[in-house]
Amino acid sequence: MSEGQKKYAILIVDDTTENIDVLAGMLSEEFQTRATVNGEKALQIAAATPQPDLILLDIMMPGLDGYEVCRRLQADEQTRDIPVIFVTALSEVEDEAKGLEIGAVDYITKPISPAIVLARVRTHLALKMARENLKKQNEILRDNIRLREDVERMTHHDLKTPLNAILNIPRVLLEDKNLDKEQVDLLGMVEEAGYRMLDIINSSLDLYKMETGKYRLAPVPVDLIETVNQIHGETKEMMVSKKLALRVLVQGKPKADGDRFVVRGEKMLCYSIFANLLKNAVEASPENETITMAFDDPKRPRIAIHNKGVIPEEIRENFFDKYVTAGKKGGTGLGTYTAKLSTRVLGGDISFESSDAKGTILKISLPPAAPSEARVKSEPVAGQTSVAQRDISSLSILIVDDSPAMRRTISGILKQMGCTRFFGANDGGEALKILDDEEIDFIISDKNMPNVDGFELLRNIRSIPQWANIPFVMVTGDAEMDTVLLAAKTRVSEFIIKPFSADLLKKKIESALAMK
Repeated sequence: MSEGQKKYAILIVDDTTENIDVLAGMLSEEFQTRATVNGEKALQIAAATPQPDLILLDIMMPGLDGYEVCRRLQADEQTRDIPVIFVTALSEVEDEAKGLEIGAVDYITKPISPAIVLARVRTHLALKMARENLKKQNEILRDNIRLREDVERMTHHDLKTPLNAILNIPRVLLEDKNLDKEQVDLLGMVEEAGYRMLDIINSSLDLYKMETGKYRLAPVPVDLIETVNQIHGETKEMMVSKKLALRVLVQGKPKADGDRFVVRGEKMLCYSIFANLLKNAVEASPENETITMAFDDPKRPRIAIHNKGVIPEEIRENFFDKYVTAGKKGGTGLGTYTAKLSTRVLGGDISFESSDAKGTILKISLPPAAPSEARVKSEPVAGQTSVAQRDISSLSILIVDDSPAMRRTISGILKQMGCTRFFGANDGGEALKILDDEEIDFIISDKNMPNVDGFELLRNIRSIPQWANIPFVMVTGDAEMDTVLLAAKTRVSEFIIKPFSADLLKKKIESALAMK
C-alpha cells in the first residue's frame, strides 16, 4: 500500500480471543482492525461512523450467532452493503450454503490459512470498491439525465417561445403590400434563419427520442411546397457558388404560384428531412447542373430528389446509417441518418438509386393528408367573409403568456384574422383579474408561466360556471404525451405545440369555435 493511501477497516467478530489475535496479527500490517466478542456489539460498530469496510464473522457465538448477525446486517439499509465473510469451524456443505444464502460474500473454514484469508479479504474489498465506484457513476449519470431533462425543458419553453416570434413576425409583416423587394428579402432571411435555428434545436433533442422510440408524434397538415421554398432560400448561396439550378415539379409540371402538396406530418420534421436531403444533393452535385425535386400523387405522396452526383460505392450499403460520410470535409454523417429516422417516425419510407449513368435519386414516401386538408384553399368571394372570420372579428380574446414578444406575435396573427379586441396577461393570475373585469369570449394561453401556469388557469376557469365554456387554446413547447393527456383531462379546447404557424393557429381557433 502506497504512503498516504487509505487503510481499509476490518471488523473481526469471534467469541474466542485467540482467534481474534490470529486474524488481527495477519491483517494489521495492511488493514486497520477492530474486534468484538459478541454479535450485539458487532451490530453497533457496523452501524456507527466510520463503518468497517469488511466484517470477518464467526458463526458459533453465545447470544446472537453469526447467522443472525448477518441477517440483521442485511436487513438494515445502513449496513447491508458491508461485505461479510464467515470464518468458522462449521465445515459442512449445508452450513456454507446457509451462510451464502443469507447474504455472506464468502465462507472460510478453520483452521485458517493466512494466505487464503488475505486473498479473500483483498478480493472482496476490491469488489466492494468497484461496486461503490459504479454506484457513484450511476449517480453521476442520474444527475446528467436530470440536467439533460432540465435543458430540454428550458429548450422547449425558453428558446422556442422567442423563436416562434422570429418565425411568425416576418409572416405578419409580409402581409403589408407596401414593402419593397429588399425588405421582403430581409424578412425572408429572418424567417429562414429562424427555421434553421429551430431545426438545430429540435434535431439535438429529438434524435435521441427517435432512436429510443420515445418520440411522440403530433401530426398536422404540412405543405411541402411551402417548406421547400423556405429551405431553398437557405441553400441559395451554396447553389449560386456552384452554378446550380433547382427545378421543382408538381405532378409532372413545373411548380406554379399557388401549388400545394400537403402531407400529414410535423412541420419541423418535414423541414429537417428535406433540408438535410437538399443540402446533401447540393453538396454532391457537380457544378453547372440542375437539381430536380418532383412531387407526385398527393393521395400516396411520393417525392424524388435527383442530382447528377454519385454516392460512393463504399457507403451505398449503409448510406442511411449513423456517422456514415465520404468525401465531405467536416461532414458528421448525421444528415441522411436523421432524415431516415424522421421519415420512419412520420410513417413513411426513404430509399435511393445511384449510378454513373443516372446520378442519384432519393425517394421519399409520406402519409397523405385528409382530402379536406389537402385541397387547395379557395379565395373568398369579394365582399364575403367566412363564418370563422366573421365570428373572430367580434370576439374579445385574452392572450396569456409571460413573453411579451409571444403576445405581440399572436395579436399580430389575430389582427390578420379580423380580430380588433384582445387583452394580454403575463400569467394566469393576471388573466383571472382580467376575466373579473372584462367580458372575454376566447382564451389563448401558454402552459409554462410563473406564479399561475396554464393548467391552473384552465382549472380555475372550468370550475366557475360563467367562464366554464369559454374556448381555451393551450400553447406549449412540451409535446410529451403526459402533458397532452393532462390538457385533455382538464378540458382544454385545443392544444398547440410550439413553434406553430399562423395557419395552424387559425385552424385551432376555428376548431375551438366550432366545438363551442
